[in-house]
Amino acid sequence: MVGIGLFLYYNFLPTSHSLAVLRSSSSTSPSPSLSSSTSPSSSSSSNPFTTLAPSQYKVVEMNDRVPSFKLATYNGQPPYAEGDRAQTAIVNSLQLMKRCAQDPSLIVVDVGAFVGEFGLYAAACNCQVFLFEVQPHMVDLIRTSISLNNFSTSRVQVMQKAVNDLPSNSQLQFSRGGGETTVSNGTLYASTIRLDDIHWSPQSSILMLKVDVEGFELNVLRSAEKLFREKRIHHLIFEYTAWWTDRAPQKDLIPFVEKTLGAKELFALDRSAYTVYGPLTREALDHFHDDHVKQHLQTDIYAIFVEPKEKSNLQVKPYQPKISFA
Repeated sequence: MVGIGLFLYYNFLPTSHSLAVLRSSSSTSPSPSLSSSTSPSSSSSSNPFTTLAPSQYKVVEMNDRVPSFKLATYNGQPPYAEGDRAQTAIVNSLQLMKRCAQDPSLIVVDVGAFVGEFGLYAAACNCQVFLFEVQPHMVDLIRTSISLNNFSTSRVQVMQKAVNDLPSNSQLQFSRGGGETTVSNGTLYASTIRLDDIHWSPQSSILMLKVDVEGFELNVLRSAEKLFREKRIHHLIFEYTAWWTDRAPQKDLIPFVEKTLGAKELFALDRSAYTVYGPLTREALDHFHDDHVKQHLQTDIYAIFVEPKEKSNLQVKPYQPKISFA
């Protein structure tokens, strides 16, 4: 998936941090409501109810799995999906529709949402969903998709925020470093939010946290240490590209997830197939970073933080260095 990684580095612009970013819409609301405050890079995304005119987007019917949903795009093409196949296997094994029907307080969080297909599928399963994306035109597409599918805006919320471990409401300047973006002058400003600073309902749990921020995954996860410590995040998928050297230290990422956040099991996802490898052994984890640097591999990591209540139907294969991703 492609998301925030269109911007290859950012600068921290200090601002006041006293303003609350996310609040409950009411004392009885089952989920936090997103503030409509925006970054200095204002656009139609400054209005949380803004959707695009029909002439500005093309609809893709996402009917490759059940339930299907409509996805607003600019070019009428499904989003790049090669790297998402194993993610689909993970999500299918979690039975979102069944679990969110049984427990309406369950939440799916999509950080680095891009056009929002991951979070919107969860919304089609009637889960509560929070999507975070810094590109304003992508946010407009997501809001349009929410409207096209008649998803409740109290249960499916999107915000142009950069999830980061900086104090909430800091300002980040993203600079374009390659690939097509929606920022005409190559620069985008976004306000930050820490996941720990969100006023989540006391009864809620995050069933799945998906993080795809092209090298800044460690910053996102550091913003959620309290949630992990309280066992409120059950499953995590994040992109892992060990050979990126201009991002937060990738070598620290898996040890942080395992030792600091307390992952019980970790799996490696093949980005070119539906294959899930694992659970990763101690030896595999100790050499995972160096092996992926040498082979110039990009993958996703799936981490489990709670004991399953029932046996998973997830099909996995043993991980073998130099063979599994050949």
